[in-house]
Parts: sequence; C-alpha cells; structure tokens
Amino acid sequence: MGKKKERFTIKDQELATWFSIQLQRLDEIIDFFDADPNDEWDLVEKKDYIFINKKMKSRNFSPQGALKIAAYLEQNETRGIIYKIKDFITQHDARIRKSIARKIITEELIDNGKIIVYHNIAMIHKQSLRRILETNGAKMNATFREIQASHQPLELEKDYAEIEQQLWFGERGVLLMSKQMSETLQNQSRRKACKIICGEFPRQFKALSHSLVNDAKDIQTAKKKAKKRDDYTCQITGKKSTKYDKFNIAVHHLYCSKRYPHLATVGHNLITITEDIHKEFHGSLGGFDKPCTLDDFIEFVHHNYPDHQPELTVKLQKAKKVLGKVS
Repeated sequence: MGKKKERFTIKDQELATWFSIQLQRLDEIIDFFDADPNDEWDLVEKKDYIFINKKMKSRNFSPQGALKIAAYLEQNETRGIIYKIKDFITQHDARIRKSIARKIITEELIDNGKIIVYHNIAMIHKQSLRRILETNGAKMNATFREIQASHQPLELEKDYAEIEQQLWFGERGVLLMSKQMSETLQNQSRRKACKIICGEFPRQFKALSHSLVNDAKDIQTAKKKAKKRDDYTCQITGKKSTKYDKFNIAVHHLYCSKRYPHLATVGHNLITITEDIHKEFHGSLGGFDKPCTLDDFIEFVHHNYPDHQPELTVKLQKAKKVLGKVS
C-alpha cells in the first residue's frame, strides 16, 4: 500500500464558522501552534494544511489538521468540540462525495446526443448509465432483469425504451437501477457510490435536460436570424422561393452542431441553402448523423455546384478565418 494522500478541502473560513470563532481567532491559534516547536501542539504544512494564498495567510486544512485544532480548543477553551468537528468532517466529506457524483453525471451527459427526448421523456443511453455507475454490461443486464422480475418493474416507454435495439433509461429507470445496485453490489464502496448517484441524479438531470431544451431554442433562434440575414435566399444558387418556384430554405451548420456544439449558434457557422441541397450534401457524407466541417462543404460546392454564386466563396473563406482552427 502506498502512502495515504492528504486531502486539503476544508477552507479556513468554513472551519472557523464551525468552531463558532472569528477567522482572526483561528489565525491566532495557528500562530500559537507555530510559536514553540518544542510544545505538544504542532501543525505541519502540506500534512495538516496548505496555503492557498501565503501572503493573505489563506489556508485549506486536511481532516487531520482540523482535528488537531479541535483538540486544542477542546482542552483549552470549549468542551465537547472534538465531537462537533468529527461530525463536521463527516458532513464535509459527504458534501464532497455528492459534488463528485454531480460532476460524474454532468461530464458523461453534457455532450450533444447523450440526452434524448423520446415520447416527451428525457432519456440516457444504457452505456452512459453504465459509465456513471462505474459498472460493467453484465451487471447492468443482471440488474435490469432483477428489477423486471420484482413487484416494481420498469415501465416500457416511460422508465425505459428500446430504440433501434438499444436500451435507454428515463429518470425513474436510472433511479431504480442505481438503487438496486446500491443494495446488491458486493463491493461496499461501490454500493455507497451508487446510493449517492441515486440521490444526486434527479436535480442534476433536470438541470442538464433544461439546458438541452434551452440549447435547442437558442439554435432555432440563431437559424431564424441566419435566414433573415441571408434574405431567405439559397447562398449556392442565389435563388429565392417564389410563387412559381417554391422550395424550402434550410440552415446548414458548416461545422456540425453535434461535434462542435460551441459553434451551434455562431452566425458565421450558419448558411442558408435549399432543403434539397442540404439533403444532397449530408447524403454525400453518408447521412445527417455523420460529422461535417466547413472544408467538407467547400469541397462539395466546388464539385457539385461549380457555377455557384461568386459571393459564396468569399463568405466561406471569411467564415474559415473568423471561426479559426476548429478541433
């Protein structure tokens, strides 16, 4: 076993608040600890605390450092505080674990396509849930079967859905799966982790789903602006829909929104073309689900529409310069 790594997550202001003392008083106690190297009281930098800002004497403490100060106060100033600080550390660590759970959920589901809306229900893929719960496919399948054989099975197209032979879970499905694992996994730490995920998932999932809806609205707003900017005219052919020549105008993302979500609402990344040309372009790449870039579009235009509007070349090169190197 390697040496245990200390975690310095307890802020000095947080510690002072818990001790019901002023931050200045906490600094005085620490100065007392450092005053006499031969007495029984000592605080060791990088073991009991670390400096966040040495000039301002701003510190973060490890649980061990916090307990040392608590022991001093217990003996010299306040009776019973040692139990209070142990309770504080327990609650503090619990908050950190919950925060980490929210971080895991967010990092897994933040990308486009990780949350879908199916029959008006937000859902995540089985593999995303597997990664969030840090388990394997066999355990996922076994847990699903256990729940379906119980008195409270998951409801199809509400708690879960089978889409193109792939399993997706709604919020209640995620909660029941994580709850079941928190009760049946052999590893105790993994059971606790699944229990925390179960508790933190609803609020974080709601925030992510809300963000997804807002993103979709923002993209639609950006597309409307692009159509108005381009005067509802196809930028390749220069044609506008008329009474005698009707067609639908589409707004194309030069860098696809799925792989480059940060460019999804950027004006220079949007261009208006006819719906038929839009389908033709994506069809040439293998479908709308395939990623595309500005260079793909430039190549398509030059090979398929060599008589395109001269202004288009200028617009595309300007977009390339403004958007810069995209990765």
